[in-house]
Amino acid sequence: MFLAKCGVIVSLCTLGVLILPLIAQDISVLGAVLGGLIFSNLLMLIVFYKDKAYAKQNKERVSERTLVLLSALALHCSTHLVMHFTHHKTNKVSFQLKLLLAIIIQVLLSTAWFVQVYI
Repeated sequence: MFLAKCGVIVSLCTLGVLILPLIAQDISVLGAVLGGLIFSNLLMLIVFYKDKAYAKQNKERVSERTLVLLSALALHCSTHLVMHFTHHKTNKVSFQLKLLLAIIIQVLLSTAWFVQVYI
């Protein structure tokens, strides 16, 4: 869990480094990015709550792949907060490792994009 939280911090720092040059050119980019992050994080929250409710009712569940993809779409900003408040997937090490892998892939892709565009 600690490594995944560190990965979230690195992911957010990477996002900041990538977006700062864009914001300097056009401030409307900041609004668009923040709006997208708010929407994607709310969507992730709703899906986590639904999956938790489905688990309690023994209904068909949301796949872990979908949860990880939603987390990546939300840039992992609130994934661990949502997991903590819903008490969902907090003890499942395999899911946390998948999240960590998604964060690492996101950081590597962001770094490659940054190097290609700005260096």
